[in-house]
Amino acid sequence: MTSGSAGGGQGPVPRIDHIMVLLDEEAHQDVSRSDFIGERFGRIKRKEADSSVAGAYSTFGVAGEHTLIELFGTALPSTSPLTGGLVFSFEEPGSSAAARAQLDASGRAKYHYDLVRRTVDGSDEQQPWYHLISVDLGEASPLLLFLNEVTDEYFRSIGARPAPDGTRRRRDYLDAALGTPYDGTRMMRDITGVRLSVGTERAQRIADALAVFGYRAAEREGGSRELRGPGLDIRLDVDDAAGERVTEIEIGLVSQGPPGPEIYTPAEFRFGSSSRLVIETPGRARWLFEPMDR
Repeated sequence: MTSGSAGGGQGPVPRIDHIMVLLDEEAHQDVSRSDFIGERFGRIKRKEADSSVAGAYSTFGVAGEHTLIELFGTALPSTSPLTGGLVFSFEEPGSSAAARAQLDASGRAKYHYDLVRRTVDGSDEQQPWYHLISVDLGEASPLLLFLNEVTDEYFRSIGARPAPDGTRRRRDYLDAALGTPYDGTRMMRDITGVRLSVGTERAQRIADALAVFGYRAAEREGGSRELRGPGLDIRLDVDDAAGERVTEIEIGLVSQGPPGPEIYTPAEFRFGSSSRLVIETPGRARWLFEPMDR
């Protein structure tokens, strides 16, 4: 494994895989029932999972080519109240072990490691599903930061095949898991950015962990910080008095657009009173999320 890091060196490369967001029930139902989301915007997947770490839970996913937005309509699986999370994945075999060694050597971030197992049809025993690095974001953090590497068992179970060089590409397992290969006929291409509302300690822990893998940080006006890595910009709006959560996801769109009536820009689609998807230009959209108690 010799992929270059975001900082230009050699090492494991965490690429954004999916973003988890907790919606209120009204917004979640509106999204899941939306003809526009399922027919024109992205590939969709309703998931029922039973994890050795998280237990049983269900989600509604909206996918592009390599990335997924995972929407929860009930509490995210955890002993603490969660509002969302960032999940990165490694495509090159052996990256999880290398990433743990890199984190240990840096001393910049604490983490928990586990080999997550799942129950699959046709087997009485849980199968190894992915290597999980859960970054310690502080006690009772409402946000998660995961770095995952899927197993060969996972790939075989869903009918995905590694690339000729052995990499387990995000696109390949999304195609297999969704059952609908990416063909560019829907609007969503991929997640390009995410914005979080976080406290000072959480912002520092996120920045420290991702700096190990080459994410570059810059201070912005108004107390915001920006982290830039491979294919993803992360904005941290630092406010110790605000609720910590995902506030916005930026999405790159297929330039030619899907077949069907033209969607004039800007265009806005509302889901309940707490979420809206804004098509700003033919190549860019933003999905915004309001506080659930608003």
